[in-house]
Amino acid sequence: MKKLVILPSKSSKYSEIINSIKNLPLKKVNFMDEKSINLTKVKKFDVVIFEKISERLLKQINKLKIVTIKINKHIRYNKLIDISIDPYFKITMKNNTNPTKGNFRPIQLDISNTNDFVYLLNIITIMDWDSKFWKKKICFIGPKRLTESIIFRCKKFIRKNKIEMIQFLSNCHESESVKIAEKNNFGFKDIRITLEKKVDKIDKNIKFTKNISLRKAKLADFKFIKPIARDSYLDSRYYFDEFFSVNRVKNFYEGWLKKAILGTFDDLCLLICYKNKPVGFCTIKIRTPNAIIGLFSISSKHQGKGFSKILLKYLNYEMNKKNIKNITVVTQGRNYSALKAYQNVNFKITRTELWYHKWIAGNKKKLVNY
Repeated sequence: MKKLVILPSKSSKYSEIINSIKNLPLKKVNFMDEKSINLTKVKKFDVVIFEKISERLLKQINKLKIVTIKINKHIRYNKLIDISIDPYFKITMKNNTNPTKGNFRPIQLDISNTNDFVYLLNIITIMDWDSKFWKKKICFIGPKRLTESIIFRCKKFIRKNKIEMIQFLSNCHESESVKIAEKNNFGFKDIRITLEKKVDKIDKNIKFTKNISLRKAKLADFKFIKPIARDSYLDSRYYFDEFFSVNRVKNFYEGWLKKAILGTFDDLCLLICYKNKPVGFCTIKIRTPNAIIGLFSISSKHQGKGFSKILLKYLNYEMNKKNIKNITVVTQGRNYSALKAYQNVNFKITRTELWYHKWIAGNKKKLVNY
């Protein structure tokens, strides 16, 4: 999509964010000073990003179904604005209103998270790695909410780029987005739960139970833990989409695990062993001062015996040594055992989102086993 960034004439903490867009890896983006903006210039674009804009011009832009992204202090709901971003917004009893009554919270985006910011500003992005792996042209809608303008521009992008499948992750509080997704034949696939915890300070080495050992995985361990990866994650959204073959999904998680051991996707993989044989693993991506759990699994034979708790405590110990402050993990809402395991070591739920998939008519041929 063609994006226009309107550069503010006055300096503020919000204008700094807008000016920082120049440093992002965005394609098809133009920058213009706010004093030179008019409808003739704006209507050439699909997306307009700004701090301030006149109500008159905003109404004209809205009629053209150009996506509007406002980065400024959120004061009130404006139906002419598709995406309102205020990283400094504080939730209070006064502004904690129900979105179905005509009000909604702005996106409290972590601007330091470059990937999320780029996905949001792009509106829709072709996922190169996903497309190559699944052998289908797959794209992702970046904002966590949908509007008629976003859908209109996405449809143009989909037709132009011959997209075969679209993924959309919705804020679960956005009732209007859910209605628009269902109206446009997006199928609900999963509840995405994000949990976080602060890394506990530990001075002494973790105490091991008899016959249990913990260490970093090596490539030689892959053959032992590969079957665990292939037989896990049955609550994944891919298993709830009939157009993804079961064997291909298993290959997806197997490949993820191998790359984590090699440090080419996630940064490392930790093992829990029983009698020196690996029976569980945890992959981690480090983004100092934060760490993100990628894959976590214990073999079915050893579940319900406290192995998850021991491995998560070991993770905490290793992250403490690396001066990591926070650990984040994402799991499925239907994966009750995982939720219980994380909450048992003080992870707290911080976000709930909804996964939607849409396959374009004529491209719904089931992914075969490769």
